[in-house]
Amino acid sequence: MGSSLLRKRSIIGGALVVVLVTGVAVAFAASTWGEVKRVTIDRPTDPAAASADPADDGEPGQKTEKSAGEAEFGLVDPDDGLDVFLLVGSDSRDDLDDLEGFGEFSGNRADVLIVLLRTQTEAALLSLPRDLWVADPCTGGEARINGLLEGCGEKMNGPTLLTLAVESLIGETVDHFALVDLAGFQGAVDAIGGYEICVELPVRDIRANLELPAGCTMASGEQALAWLRSRRTQELTDAGWRTMPGVSDLVRNDRQRAFLIDVMASLADFSSPQAVTAAARAVAPFLTVDSDLTLIEAVSIAWTMRGLSSGSLIELSVPVYSYTTQQGAAVLLPSIPVDEIVAGFVVPETADSATLLTG
Repeated sequence: MGSSLLRKRSIIGGALVVVLVTGVAVAFAASTWGEVKRVTIDRPTDPAAASADPADDGEPGQKTEKSAGEAEFGLVDPDDGLDVFLLVGSDSRDDLDDLEGFGEFSGNRADVLIVLLRTQTEAALLSLPRDLWVADPCTGGEARINGLLEGCGEKMNGPTLLTLAVESLIGETVDHFALVDLAGFQGAVDAIGGYEICVELPVRDIRANLELPAGCTMASGEQALAWLRSRRTQELTDAGWRTMPGVSDLVRNDRQRAFLIDVMASLADFSSPQAVTAAARAVAPFLTVDSDLTLIEAVSIAWTMRGLSSGSLIELSVPVYSYTTQQGAAVLLPSIPVDEIVAGFVVPETADSATLLTG
């Protein structure tokens, strides 16, 4: 099928984080770093303060044994030998001048969720489907993971709630959080001169305002964003337009993960510090990072990532199956506990062939 020839694919928030901090590392753009928004990740110390009474709409058998506020949400140990970064692409429309193809939506959702794991010797990417049904630290019940970015009212901001849920899911503490909204995607891609997307047949998605010819296109930021968001990608065959086989939210996750790998592999190819700084300045106004991420740490992260190539990143997949909640919502559940998949990477000797899954 046409999608089998795709290598250069979509964009995710984590890639833009890499672009930003690499620009800082190369050009020491302190002024650009100052434009980045900050958010506090407030891990509760009192379990009772982290969640409300269990909700009545929870699903039987889907509760987790741990709740927010337990030991795994303590302060990060910088000497644990593992770095964990939560990279989020927000579904916010606040900074979009043109909502055509995106739809109107008030609030914030996590359209893209990727966990970057880095040990002293290797790194891995774990892509989390946005419809994953997880424990909600706010209500004590369950919710789609992408909706947790809305937060828990006055009790907890969205990045904190989402971070706690991801930590419970993966069994590891998140060291740093980064989020970029949709408007930032477009500016960053345009700033680096576009991004190549290759398809075998002409493709389109009317709702996402996507239209690409057969072959390779140096996509603009608008085109790259449309490719990222496309859930109903069609291709033009001799018999007319048809939905590309296998297109789903999971395919979108594959595109996003592959894009991050490609960007990491190409960071060393920037022709000048000025080119990197231009990309950094384009995305900085649309980027939010945790308040504990310092400039020095950002430079360190960027320098490490700059040397990564597609061959040196392990891709971890979460096998899922469809599930319908009591309220009739179609969601996804992991068929293997996600923390076992992560543990298989962090401590390989504990893994078996069923839990360490590569994409």
